[in-house]
Amino acid sequence: MFEKWTDPRKRDNLRILLWIGLITVLLLLLSMAGSFRNGKRYEEPVRDVEKAEPKAMAVPLSETLSDEISLSPGDKEFLTQLTGFFDQGDLEGAARLLNGYDIPWKEFPCMYDGAAMTGKITSGKGLVFVKASTVYHGNFAYGKPEGECAALQVLELEEGKRYDYSYGTWANGKMNGNGECGYNYYDGVIDDITKLNAKRGDFKDDLMQGEITYTSTNTEGGASVWQFQVADGVIIKDDRWIKDTDSSGAVIYKLMAKDDIVHAYALGENAIGEDRWKNLIIFPYV
Repeated sequence: MFEKWTDPRKRDNLRILLWIGLITVLLLLLSMAGSFRNGKRYEEPVRDVEKAEPKAMAVPLSETLSDEISLSPGDKEFLTQLTGFFDQGDLEGAARLLNGYDIPWKEFPCMYDGAAMTGKITSGKGLVFVKASTVYHGNFAYGKPEGECAALQVLELEEGKRYDYSYGTWANGKMNGNGECGYNYYDGVIDDITKLNAKRGDFKDDLMQGEITYTSTNTEGGASVWQFQVADGVIIKDDRWIKDTDSSGAVIYKLMAKDDIVHAYALGENAIGEDRWKNLIIFPYV
């Protein structure tokens, strides 16, 4: 047998077979290494995606959007001054300022809490704009006036510039408790009209209840005062009310002013049965 392997031709064939075997083993090892690397490359992106997805979903896009309204230095000064007028109880000053400022924000409601303006009503104290001409100032809870609050609306009419107002105690977005409402022509009055109209008393869900005090002031400053009873905003007639007729023969009811035998408050038969005694500025988001 030994002689067979010592044959030169056989030894050459053996070397060839050994090389072929060695190359085959190397190719097999290289193939396995490539498969391992390929598997690793495919696994890594999958793990990266799995890690990235929770991060992307952790903060929804809607929660990253701010509802804060940008304010210029002039806007901030206006809001600070307006808050100051309300704090001082100066409704005329607030009305003049509000009527004279071109408000840049156009979507309502919006609230200024003394630091920032946002497009929603939060709980706390501040200014709430329900439109460019109408603003509330005071305490708010769950998006509505709650506690002490005042409302102001400015108008420009043929007979002059006027503001409507209401202030007092509010609950669930309506006047509930003691308060006052009315209007005041503060500038440009050209006719002899009632300049100031004020109704004071108790309110329940924006309607006046019980005894109220009604004051009417003319352009010269003369004031007349009436006191009478109402229920759900409707006058309760007593024996002080005088039934009469006007120049056309229509039925009217008159009540003489308190401590005044000259001035009478008169209402037609239909008007005296209306719920006229109520908050003039209804909060629109109740």
